Amino acid sequence: MQTLFYDLSYALRQLRKTPGLALLAILTLALGVGANTAIFTVIENVLLRPLPYANSDRLLYIGPGDKTGFATTSWLNYRDIRNQSQQLEAVAGYSEDIGVVEGHDSSQSVVAPRITTNLIAMLGAKPLLGRSFTEAEGQAGGPQVVMLSEGIWRQVFHADSGIVGTAIKVSGKSYTVIGVMPDSFRFPEQVGPEMSKGVWLPVQPTAEMLKDRGYHFFNVVGELRPGISTAQEQGELDSIAAHIAKTDSGNSYAFRATLYQEVLTGSMKPVLYALFAALALVLLIACANVSNLLIARCLGRQQEFAVRAALGAGRVRLIRQLLSEGIVLSLFGCFAGVMLAQLAMMLVHKLPEGTIPRAESIGIHWTVVLVLAAIAILTTLLSSLLPALLVARSNPQAALQAASRGIGSRTVSGKLSGWLVMGEVALSALLLVGTGLLFHTLWNLQQSRLGFEAAHITAFSVMPENSAGFSGMTVSEDTGNAPPSVATLTYRPVLEAVRSVPGVESAALVTSPPLSGMDINTSFEVVGEAKDKADKKDGRISAVSGDYARTMGTPVLRGRMIDDSDVATSPFVVVINDTLAKKYFAGKDPLQKQIDLGGKNTGMIRPYTVVGVLADQVDTSVGGDIQPFILVPQQQIPTTSLFYQALLETKVNFVVKTRGQIPVAADMRSVFHRDAPGFAVDGFQTMQEAVEGNTFSQRLGLYLVGSFAGLAVAMVIAGLYGVLSQLVSYRRREIGVRMALGATRGSVAQLILRQGLILIGAGLGIGLLLAFATARLVKGFLYQVQPLDAWTYAAVVLTLCVIGVFASLLPARRAASIEPMEALRME
Repeated sequence: MQTLFYDLSYALRQLRKTPGLALLAILTLALGVGANTAIFTVIENVLLRPLPYANSDRLLYIGPGDKTGFATTSWLNYRDIRNQSQQLEAVAGYSEDIGVVEGHDSSQSVVAPRITTNLIAMLGAKPLLGRSFTEAEGQAGGPQVVMLSEGIWRQVFHADSGIVGTAIKVSGKSYTVIGVMPDSFRFPEQVGPEMSKGVWLPVQPTAEMLKDRGYHFFNVVGELRPGISTAQEQGELDSIAAHIAKTDSGNSYAFRATLYQEVLTGSMKPVLYALFAALALVLLIACANVSNLLIARCLGRQQEFAVRAALGAGRVRLIRQLLSEGIVLSLFGCFAGVMLAQLAMMLVHKLPEGTIPRAESIGIHWTVVLVLAAIAILTTLLSSLLPALLVARSNPQAALQAASRGIGSRTVSGKLSGWLVMGEVALSALLLVGTGLLFHTLWNLQQSRLGFEAAHITAFSVMPENSAGFSGMTVSEDTGNAPPSVATLTYRPVLEAVRSVPGVESAALVTSPPLSGMDINTSFEVVGEAKDKADKKDGRISAVSGDYARTMGTPVLRGRMIDDSDVATSPFVVVINDTLAKKYFAGKDPLQKQIDLGGKNTGMIRPYTVVGVLADQVDTSVGGDIQPFILVPQQQIPTTSLFYQALLETKVNFVVKTRGQIPVAADMRSVFHRDAPGFAVDGFQTMQEAVEGNTFSQRLGLYLVGSFAGLAVAMVIAGLYGVLSQLVSYRRREIGVRMALGATRGSVAQLILRQGLILIGAGLGIGLLLAFATARLVKGFLYQVQPLDAWTYAAVVLTLCVIGVFASLLPARRAASIEPMEALRME
């Protein structure tokens, strides 16, 4: 222990003698260690740390077998899985929904999932106040009760400790508050941060849910029994699906079982692992750079090591001394790296909500500390071992004879330094290729056709105080006593008021504007064509008002657009997008064709005539596939239909085009406060912000990988400069002899430049081979770019060649300025 203390003390004294080198080495390691610590912290919290529920490692998500992710199924399928499964400890379900909570001061739109009464108990959660649901509250016609999140309890009800047992209004109906859930409970997790300010309602199955197996609005989760694997449960689900198919002749069913956490974080895995791989390359480059610095430092201490060896110091003793110096550097580097990682965590928490699942709970835990310790040991070995071995194999007698010339070690050290620089160049080339491909991807996304004008358009959402939600939708057969439509009573006059606001050029209502996340689908049939089960027609559906195409700047390709004169008493019409026209009316004129949107099953009894074809707009993502789209006049949706509840009675959006960059939130709230009090108005966002938010992940990836590549390039410049400077130092006498024999200063400079370009070229060749080998791994991140994009590779080659020349210029100039007589006299 005393020897170790002496070695560390001596190491500190040695590093104080060369503060510049020590600071550069510490900063280099800090950048590599800090970035790796930060990204591993995110990986550990998001992918490795279990969700805050009991037995979360056995929690399954069960969805349709032909889809991945959070795909819904029906209540009847849930009931059969619950009743027939023998390998699941418990089975629960939920449906995502929204609602409006009326507080003492104002109405607020909230997420309001409906859950089965056993779900909270299955997850092992305990209410902060009150109790959870009882079985009776989950029956059709059961008591109307609600559980609040801690966030909504504090924000809307001012943390009223007597809230349990009181009645509040949710979507216009009176519900009794039975409990408050703590902030840590945010199930379902896929809803995102909004769940921290939501409410939970019990699922009370409707008539449609109990009779229609195709009524897909339900999510199923189950807890595996101990000792049962996901594969075993998948086999059981296959048997249950086969049994359902026997009772429902003519239809086939399949279910897929996936760990809930994997479904939740599946989309983040490749991104985080790709970033971690990029940062691992940066750490390797950092270690190579520090190793090069220590090799250069060892060359300056050849005399010292030779004397110590001559006085009896063994090779193990010298190796231990250099490793001690490496440990000191690594400890300081790791300490500074932790500071940088903490700064990175602050930046992570400032990312837009929903970018990373449960980002608010991300922090450095003991597992991260252990990984950090492992990184410290790794950096010590990688950066110190080569210099230590170099010193251990040096010849003391030759070193003493040659003084500072280092005979016997120059060749080996020069080769080692050169190899390290080639390795840095190779890894940098790999990062630069990734940066180039991501830049090309982002450029393509920005240049891709949106189908609308993003400038000066603001969208916002509106929810009626009695918002119906998506879970309890039903078809009314009492068409003779159909209630009046909110589209006529409220939205039309409000829309006229919005259009008259100063600065507003045009405005429209649309239930599913581009990039809004609202995705209501429907199947349909073309009237007069034979039904074909193998060719099922479907598409997204949206209710719109007149002026929608003009407001969004989307051209009408054929026919006409929906107008405000398309009311309930006029012929029923629809407009389709170009994708639907090409997919389902290929080679035909879709105008004047009639489509059936479900008939009695959906309450859309009358057929609709196609009167126009609208140019495609992006759907859920910029650069993503365009889906078939049907636009229906808002005033021609029967109030007795399912679509009335889904499109108009739950949540709608308004889009407003202004004359210039004018904020509209205050004016729009004022209009609704005057003309539609009780409506929740929220979610103001310009379409430009929507586009930027939709491409945020690509931009973030470009910025991060670009930063890593920039850091790697800086290290390459430093490494190459150091190696060439050493080369000039080693060959000073040789250069003097060359010049004495007639070599020009230009030829000497070319000699050093050529050496630098050889190192760059060799490393570049290795790096490009690595990029070729890993090309298929990045394909999923690209848009309209091939992984072997020639322009990207050419740019990387040019960049590194320029960098090589730049890093070589100063050492070459120094070599060319050597005076022959002075160099020979020094020898």
